Amino acid sequence: MEEPKVELDDLEVNQDRLKQNTIQLKNVRVYGSLNAGVIAGILGMDGWIGIGIYVAIFFIVSTCLAIKMNFKVKEYFKSSYDAYYSGIGTDLLLFLMIWVIFHNLVNIL
Repeated sequence: MEEPKVELDDLEVNQDRLKQNTIQLKNVRVYGSLNAGVIAGILGMDGWIGIGIYVAIFFIVSTCLAIKMNFKVKEYFKSSYDAYYSGIGTDLLLFLMIWVIFHNLVNIL
């Protein structure tokens, strides 16, 4: 006799784990933005090339996270948007601030 299959939508969400996963995701994104800003600033990137570094590192981080989760994002987050795109605006502001600081420290001073 076969056991009934349980759909992912039928499972109860553990709110503590969901909150912990969201916090860890935010930390990874913040460190990725910091590193992207430092890299772009030290290398003296200007204009769209610097933004391209941020976008590239953002998608590299998202891809690494997806690989780590075996592309089963719904098991760890409420939606795939939360895992792939959440925080792109706030992290961009952090990137811009760090980029400008390091660019000024290395290339102007």
